[in-house]
Amino acid sequence: MNSNSNNICGIHNKSLKFICYDCNVLMCSVCSPKHARHSYDHIDNIKANINKNKSDLNAYSDDNELNNNNNNNNNNIRFNEIQRSIQTTFDSLKIKVVEYEQLQQTEHEIESKFKELHEFLVVEEHRLKKPIIESKQQLEQQIDKQIKIMKSLNTVDNQITRFKSNNNDDRSDSQSKTITTADTTDNYQITTIIRSISQCSDHNEFISSNNYTLFYFDYDQLDNKVNNNDDHSLLNVLLEHNNTIKINNNNTDDNQQPQLYQLTVNNEQINSAKNQIQSSFQLKSNQSKIQQNVISNKNNKQSYIFSSDSKNKLSIINITDRNNIHFEPQQDIYLGSSSTFSSMVKVGDFLYIFGANSISNGYIKYSIDNKTLVINEMKGVGQCRFLSTCYDGKDHIYIFDCFNKPKTVIYRYSINDSTFERYSTTDIIASYHLFTFFFKGQIYTLTPATIFQFNINNKTTVELSVKITGNPMAACTDGNGNLYIQSYSGLQRINIETHEIKSFEKSTIEMNGYYYNLIYHQSNDGQSYIYSIRGKNQNYLFSFDNNKWEQILQDDPSDRTNCANILDQK
Repeated sequence: MNSNSNNICGIHNKSLKFICYDCNVLMCSVCSPKHARHSYDHIDNIKANINKNKSDLNAYSDDNELNNNNNNNNNNIRFNEIQRSIQTTFDSLKIKVVEYEQLQQTEHEIESKFKELHEFLVVEEHRLKKPIIESKQQLEQQIDKQIKIMKSLNTVDNQITRFKSNNNDDRSDSQSKTITTADTTDNYQITTIIRSISQCSDHNEFISSNNYTLFYFDYDQLDNKVNNNDDHSLLNVLLEHNNTIKINNNNTDDNQQPQLYQLTVNNEQINSAKNQIQSSFQLKSNQSKIQQNVISNKNNKQSYIFSSDSKNKLSIINITDRNNIHFEPQQDIYLGSSSTFSSMVKVGDFLYIFGANSISNGYIKYSIDNKTLVINEMKGVGQCRFLSTCYDGKDHIYIFDCFNKPKTVIYRYSINDSTFERYSTTDIIASYHLFTFFFKGQIYTLTPATIFQFNINNKTTVELSVKITGNPMAACTDGNGNLYIQSYSGLQRINIETHEIKSFEKSTIEMNGYYYNLIYHQSNDGQSYIYSIRGKNQNYLFSFDNNKWEQILQDDPSDRTNCANILDQK
């Protein structure tokens, strides 16, 4: 089952046209039976899925029949599921980003709370230290004053000693015996002085250790004064000392004894507080909650109905909240068209309306975001009325026109270049097409009595063998193959794949003989409703839970029969 560069099976010398998703290998038709219970696919099937051409699925060789029987249970990624896989991967990334942002937020919350605790502890620390700092400052001031007094006393003592030595002719220099200390600013700082006092055992040691800084005495200057017979030198020293005493003792704060404090700590309470702090912070896993929030936010859409009326005015109805359905306040928007109950299409942020009474061969393009309106001619399309349209989800809008025509003409509008082409003519004979929609590569259209399936690839039409009761007046689809039809007999649900029909009891409402369209809506809570908007006390909501129509928007003054309504979700 190995392949070479020419995509030929190295064992059987046949083309490799199969892929086994379980074994992740390419195979030829001879290899494929060995993988009969595996999930695998044929290249033709893959290409057919890419082209969404179901008619090609039967054009396989005999070696593909076994694969067709097994392929229905294949859960592996197919090419026609690439976009879905991209969206699924993005949804997974979205959840992980939300988880990351949640972790960041939790981290910031932890930082914030501990910062708050830290700030509290800092404030408490400052509160406790404040009286201590005040007492220290008071003591520093007192120490500084007493140092000045001590310096003055030391000066007096040195001068007296010098006088004695001069009288006795004793020239011994006691200062020369001291150790020289560098004279720096730090030596005069109060913290340095306090440390020096703490280290000295008596005043002599303290003076001696600070002899060249705090207690420096200029003996040469004193000798000059004495030798010059300055009789007043000693008196002047005593005078200066007396002045120092008065200055440094003339402060009432010196008489105040600084308050001393001692810290007492209740370690048991501190440990208890630590335990309480630890127990106050807990990390809990909220993985599932985050995922639910992401899904909820994804599904939490704003839902509106854009509704036109007989006066060509466009209104916006907010249906997001089932219990608060209301008209949105806005400036009047005039479309210049009516009788468009089945010809309005929403593509992205644009509304398209094709054909009308006043502009039968024109179309309107309205920007929902910018609220701008453009009216253009449907070039290549003749006079038309009561058109029915649908969007293929890609590049084209299909337009069914049968009013006053022997057969139904199908036009195709290109969204990319805004051009029209006459796409096909079918044998459908009807006065109008009530509702047209696109589902799984096919177009389904409802006439007054029949549902037709139109294949856009081979342009063939098939009539579905489904019996429609009553006279259909309005219709809508849920996007899952279910067609809802309102007639004089009530509301019916028809599955276009299984042809299963369900009639809802007590689902009749007043009909006035005019056609209109229904709106299917699934709300954020998962409940499904159908809206019938006709204006003037004829606005209804069908609840599948209550299985009945309920009247809404009773104050609506507009006539909306024969006019278009379309759902917009953001």
